[in-house]
Amino acid sequence: MRFLSVVCALALALSSFFSTFLSVEAKEWSIDDRQQALMQQINEGQKAKELTVKEAKSLRKDLANLAKKKAKMKAEADKKNVLTKENQTELEGDLNKISVEIQKLKLEKRVQK
Repeated sequence: MRFLSVVCALALALSSFFSTFLSVEAKEWSIDDRQQALMQQINEGQKAKELTVKEAKSLRKDLANLAKKKAKMKAEADKKNVLTKENQTELEGDLNKISVEIQKLKLEKRVQK
């Protein structure tokens, strides 16, 4: 238990130390950028055997459904083919859920080893 406390304290100290060197400016990701990055994570995770074929297929299906949802939102957006802020927020939430699921599945594989 004491060892775990020491490790956590060390990790916290290192993260705060390195955060001072990180740029204050965060990269702004578009929804398209995030979709592409998540697809790349899925492909790399499957290749590295961090995700099973079934898990990767399911995650790809989630991304495809999100793409359909985005296209439908754009079509309904007053014929301007632009997403509203509300639509963007909803899609970002969906992307967050997919991202969390990818990380969760990868982590499960690590813990099982």
